[in-house]
Amino acid sequence: MKKLVNVLSVVAVMLSFGTTFAQEETVLTVNVAKSYSIEVNQAAVAIDMNLPSHFTDGNDSGDQTNHLEVIASSAYKVTAQASSAVFNAPSGASSGLNVSNVQLTLTDNGDQSGNQSTLSTLSGQASGLPLSNNAQDVVSANGGDLDRGFNVNYAIPAENASNFLNLTEGAYTTTITYSIIPQ
Repeated sequence: MKKLVNVLSVVAVMLSFGTTFAQEETVLTVNVAKSYSIEVNQAAVAIDMNLPSHFTDGNDSGDQTNHLEVIASSAYKVTAQASSAVFNAPSGASSGLNVSNVQLTLTDNGDQSGNQSTLSTLSGQASGLPLSNNAQDVVSANGGDLDRGFNVNYAIPAENASNFLNLTEGAYTTTITYSIIPQ
């Protein structure tokens, strides 16, 4: 048995002298850049003004669920801006109807990815903000979000409802641009 151990020891020593070991290294670099995206999920939204009560009490679009979805790698704010100070009038009608007659309310619908740990703290959520052709902050977040949804409601409040009286029948339109801005 002792001879077998000695033979195996000699073989192991011989193998280790005949084997060359080599090592190489690589440097792994992860390039992190700020990345932001915003998506509007409902391309068209309408507010009907077709009942007598709408001209006294106002009306709204109803909550547009996840109307905006945001992905941001760090703190951000979202702005909203109407394309003009007045609505585009239907064919053959003149418009002087201000977009500020419509108010925007934005509410947080949380993380749509299922990873609730990505939620940042929000501030300045728009509530009853009159539309404007100037960019206005509708929400600010102190950190990044993986896939955060925001419900939006467009409303003509009772105090503005009478401004829709005596207008030519038809669709009055404006385009609202939402922008995401790094903070």
